[in-house]
Amino acid sequence: MEKIKIILLLIIFPLFVFSQENTIQGTITNIIGEPIPGVTILLEGTQTGSSSDFDGNYTINTQNKTEGVLAFSYVGFTTVKISFVKDSKTINAVLEESTEELDEIVITALGIKRDKKSLSYSTQSVDSDDMKEARSTNFLNALAGKAAGVQVVSSSTPTGSTRVIIRGLTSITGNNQPLYIVDGIPLDSSPGDGGVSVWNGGDDIDFGSPISTLNPDDIDSIQVLKGANASALYGSRASNGVIIITTKKAEKSKGKIRVNLNSNFSVISNREYPYYQYVYGAGDNARLTPNVSKLDPETGLPLVGAFRRAYGMPFLGQQVLDYNGEVGTYKPNVNNVKELYKVGTVATNTLSFSRATEKNTFRFSYSSTLGDHVIDRTERVNRNNVAVRFSQEISDKLKVNTSLIYVNQRVDNRMYRNGSERNPANNYMYILPNMSQNNLFPYKDEDNNAFNYEGPFNNPYWNIYENTNQDITNRIVANVTLNYQILDGLSLKTRINGVINDVDRFEFNNMGAAYDPNGLYREIAVKRENRNYEAILNYTKKINNISIVSLLGANRFDLRTSGTRKTAISLLERNIMNLSNGDEFSPTVYLPNNKTINSVFGSVSAGFNDTYFIDITGRNDWSSTLPSNNNSYFYPSIGGTTIFTKFLPINNILTFGKVRASFAQVGNDTSFDRIINNYIEGGNYNNTQWLALQNQRKNLELKPELTSSTEFGIETKLFNNRITLDATYYRSSTNNQIVPVQVTPTSGFISKIINAGEIQNKGLELFLSAKILTNQFKWDTSINWSKNESLVVSLADGVDRLLLRNFFNVGVYAEAGETFGNIRGNAQAKDPVSGTPLVLPNGRVRWDEDQYLGNAQADWIGSLRNTFSYKGFNLNFLIDVKMGGELFSATMIKAVNHGIHAESLQGREEYLLSSLILGENNDERQGVGLFGNNYADAERAKGVIYRGAALGVQDEDGNWVAERDEDGNIVYSQRWLNPQLYGFDGIQDQGRFVYDASYVKLREIVFGYTFPPRMIKKLKGVKNLKLSVVGRDLWTIYRNTPQGIDPEAGTTSGNGQGIEFGSFLPTRTLGVNLKIVF
Repeated sequence: MEKIKIILLLIIFPLFVFSQENTIQGTITNIIGEPIPGVTILLEGTQTGSSSDFDGNYTINTQNKTEGVLAFSYVGFTTVKISFVKDSKTINAVLEESTEELDEIVITALGIKRDKKSLSYSTQSVDSDDMKEARSTNFLNALAGKAAGVQVVSSSTPTGSTRVIIRGLTSITGNNQPLYIVDGIPLDSSPGDGGVSVWNGGDDIDFGSPISTLNPDDIDSIQVLKGANASALYGSRASNGVIIITTKKAEKSKGKIRVNLNSNFSVISNREYPYYQYVYGAGDNARLTPNVSKLDPETGLPLVGAFRRAYGMPFLGQQVLDYNGEVGTYKPNVNNVKELYKVGTVATNTLSFSRATEKNTFRFSYSSTLGDHVIDRTERVNRNNVAVRFSQEISDKLKVNTSLIYVNQRVDNRMYRNGSERNPANNYMYILPNMSQNNLFPYKDEDNNAFNYEGPFNNPYWNIYENTNQDITNRIVANVTLNYQILDGLSLKTRINGVINDVDRFEFNNMGAAYDPNGLYREIAVKRENRNYEAILNYTKKINNISIVSLLGANRFDLRTSGTRKTAISLLERNIMNLSNGDEFSPTVYLPNNKTINSVFGSVSAGFNDTYFIDITGRNDWSSTLPSNNNSYFYPSIGGTTIFTKFLPINNILTFGKVRASFAQVGNDTSFDRIINNYIEGGNYNNTQWLALQNQRKNLELKPELTSSTEFGIETKLFNNRITLDATYYRSSTNNQIVPVQVTPTSGFISKIINAGEIQNKGLELFLSAKILTNQFKWDTSINWSKNESLVVSLADGVDRLLLRNFFNVGVYAEAGETFGNIRGNAQAKDPVSGTPLVLPNGRVRWDEDQYLGNAQADWIGSLRNTFSYKGFNLNFLIDVKMGGELFSATMIKAVNHGIHAESLQGREEYLLSSLILGENNDERQGVGLFGNNYADAERAKGVIYRGAALGVQDEDGNWVAERDEDGNIVYSQRWLNPQLYGFDGIQDQGRFVYDASYVKLREIVFGYTFPPRMIKKLKGVKNLKLSVVGRDLWTIYRNTPQGIDPEAGTTSGNGQGIEFGSFLPTRTLGVNLKIVF
């Protein structure tokens, strides 16, 4: 019994003693009141320590000391020391960001973590937090303005593709977008899902890209590897740069479950409308009744429905026979365009659970996105994202990491693009000023055919309610990685990952439309899988002043695509969406797209005295889509860095400085259908499908496009790291361009694929950032600026140009010796000697074909980002800038041609006076014939005149030149034109409708407030709460395109940029974001 008492006393006494020891608790925040997790708290003079939890709270045992000092330290912050006495119970600490040099760890190729100061090439981080508040349905849109040298062109639809170009175009006919790596998994960025354009259906529907459906709330970091020098270890897939995305894992929580909720609700509305005119209505030649056929035989009233242009009378309340066959009033409807549109909405909610211990981490998130667009029933998206990430330390040597992303998305009624007759927004280019929404209902007649007025006008409401399309996507992105520590400094990483895309689509156009009375039904099914197998042996070692980071690895990439496209091009019955309702079919398309790349690679990085660094990498790829005798290629890189501030005295001005230089080669292979001649659908005879050989000859001798790149850079930090400057000059050359060239038809082909030509890119990138820290106030500002020149050095022998895109007789070309992307078309002819514009003897424009109209490439791009923080408030805004580049607008040609745009008002009032009131004919409007050759008001305006244009005549060689008088002076035109003819001239004088595509935009803005703990302590379980008002694309500060034409509208997912037709009106997004941590 006594022994038991002694044992109990020995157990209880230490507990009693411990219970008498003092403890101190508190909260650790930054200068604006945000909690800082993971801060180390150390009781000086002892080994006793603690750390703050996710909410910044801590508790530490002071070991009954009567006085002492607590040291609070955290990476990136200045260490704070606070004294305490015996009675101290609560000590709160505020940490300020450090201005001392810190090692910045970044993720580079193959997921390797490197100290940024040792890198010999340019790379830039993007703050993923920016994407979680002022968010977009397509998260790639939020990359705009975030990195120097990266041009991001957003789709005008919420779910469409986003074009991302890094350091210019490297391929004439191939893909120019970067490779995306998500947790080590290559993810496709090609438009239309998987890059198989044949699946995109009929009239250019943009089905988006797989990468665009990622949930920003699941993204932890984004690293942009610019150009070949940074991405050479990825070989033949990395000639356009690489964007590395790492998803979130659980944060330190001492085993506690953390719950995060991020909720965003936004409204989408049109930012502006076209500048249409509402002075004149339907009619021709300033008349409502140009001939008897335009009069109703019973009432004698003008038939406004008989006109397709608005070159009629001024609105004076005249009686007319309206579109519904009833007597109405000839009057304007100034809101007729706005009536088509509404306010769209997008709601995104993400809920995540995470838990972390010393041995394992787990994070699960679910996100729901529901939205629609500004036209009824269009772009309805229902997206569900699930992300799971788990890690386990199995032993001291073996760790496993897994991640899984699942996306289920359904989109109803994606918008047709580029002037499609099925695009309701495009149909509104034909809505005359006297028309209203009431005139368009009912949108079909008693025979259930579309109601249309004269000409091939398509009622927009027919397209909205009678045509539909739908696509359902199921996507799985999975990864398993094993890390085994073989020896100290030697480890083996193996990973298996892959992506599975299953996409089912249908497209239905009901019978009875003006443009396609027979209807259409199409079904498309695509399955695309890629698998990636990789093993990497890593070795790191530091011997005295020498540090070594090296790796050796192998990779196998498999891509398998299969699918079918079945189309009924004529239907039997209305309203039945099924292939069994087809009356006539186009051949079923079966097109596999398979590819395998086997690779070995290695790299060595060495540092000397923490001052000199050298990088050497090499990769060899064997690609199945290249001929067997040309499928092996080696891609090397070498670079060096010197930290020159190591040789300078320590000072408070130049804190850090380094110079770097590198050289690299990477490739860009091709698809299998460029080396093998295939059969394609030839047609259908008697319901029997027949095949035909493709008219383009393939090439079994193809080589990959090869990019050689050199870059030089300097990085500096000034005034104790408060100012950072990073400048890079680069020059790259891409040879062996894979291009089509014409061949003689007697060969059985019209073109063949060859390796020929070279594109050269050179440019300058600048990144400048500064920060101001005062008591409770913080200001961060940064500027990105870049200038790139893409030059087509050469094409194939005998080939001067390649057509990239053609529309409305305007083409975008790659021309030898010229900047990539020249725009050519018709333009007003000029006298070859004086350069004076020419008109025909009747006063109308004289045009020449194949004239240079401009170039789509920007002169430079840039951005300005500011972040202000004060106490719990924060204000962020981003201004995005593009200067230079031209845009051809076929929309404007149509709008002026139809007399609905305000530009068509020029000279109408004068012509009305001359033609209808004074009764002058065309000769009299030239100033002759009424009261002699020079009557009193010869200078009176009587319509439209091409001022400064000379009368054109043909010389003896048939060339058009300016007419000259006996003294050799140019004879200028005095003929006043009917404004309607001037509008018609725009069809041929396309140069009139080429605009400077520069812009300055307020791309995003966030104003938020983080509630302090004292304000949310009554909300049970809530640890952190932030509420923000957010906006995207709220204001175009500067631009030169007409109102309603976005300067970015002339872009497509392909390489032929600079042509706009039927683009969607610019929109803005305004919303609220609520972030809660439990």
